[in-house]
Amino acid sequence: MQDRMQSDSKVLDLVYGGVFGTLFPMFLFAARTFEHRERGFEIADQVMEAFIALRPKYLDAVCGNMAQVLGLPPEHPEVRRVAVQAIRQHAYSWVDFFRFGQRSVDYGLSFMDAIEGREHLDASLAEGRGVILLTAHLGSYEVGGMLLRSRGTSIHAVYKPDRFAPVEKLRTRMRENTGVIGIPVGEGFATLPLVKVLREGGLVGMQGDRDFSLNGLPIPFFGREAFFPRGPWELAAMTGAAIVPAFFFTNAEHRFMGHFEAPIHVLGGRGERMRAIETGMREYVAHLEQLVREHPDQWYCFYPFWDDPKRQAEAQKSES
Repeated sequence: MQDRMQSDSKVLDLVYGGVFGTLFPMFLFAARTFEHRERGFEIADQVMEAFIALRPKYLDAVCGNMAQVLGLPPEHPEVRRVAVQAIRQHAYSWVDFFRFGQRSVDYGLSFMDAIEGREHLDASLAEGRGVILLTAHLGSYEVGGMLLRSRGTSIHAVYKPDRFAPVEKLRTRMRENTGVIGIPVGEGFATLPLVKVLREGGLVGMQGDRDFSLNGLPIPFFGREAFFPRGPWELAAMTGAAIVPAFFFTNAEHRFMGHFEAPIHVLGGRGERMRAIETGMREYVAHLEQLVREHPDQWYCFYPFWDDPKRQAEAQKSES
């Protein structure tokens, strides 16, 4: 979210760096120390309320997104309620990330209520061409690594590094504890390390809902076109790996539910590749829309999704 909504002020960057450099080690300590998970959620509530008060533009962005999702005016009370809950749920997901990243796999799995579609993952791995687990900034996707670790399987997760060093350092440490091997990427899309993992029959985890490289395809999403990244699909076309959509949600009792969907294969020769990619992307986005509709308060997007500020800035540069 930072590269879409961040301020140009170096002073603010220094302030935020200091704040995050203090808060995240504190969260780490609290997650390790508190016996009850809910105590961490109470702290997250306080931080969330302070965040909304100090940086209202992020709440405005979430309200705009939720208005599109819910089909209501941005000023509608239900839009604000769901938007605030989404920010709260995001804070809770950080608490869980720190908590489960410092405890045994069995402890984490004791909070897992259901895992559906595991056979889709097993069948796709059995094909021997590797699997791309395609998720989104939806639900508690970090717990997926915890589940795979329990099966003796590691996952290579593609991610965009956080611009604040303390956050990035702790996130990397927690991922390693849960059996996730991070592959950082910049604005471009580095394929060689991922091709190697897939050709060895491994797992690659990717996000399918944010077009960081600005070369995505426009696809209808809640009644308006939005851009979605082509990278995972081009990688699947290049390697023959199956794409298995995977999502993890929390229920009202803060317990986890996992879903592995039926695999999507990007088939066809070179001339048909783009058509196959677009077909697969549309299938994935349609399913993503259904899940966001069911769990709007667990979709974490803190910039105007349909009116991406970065894309608009690039368009203005091209016109000038």
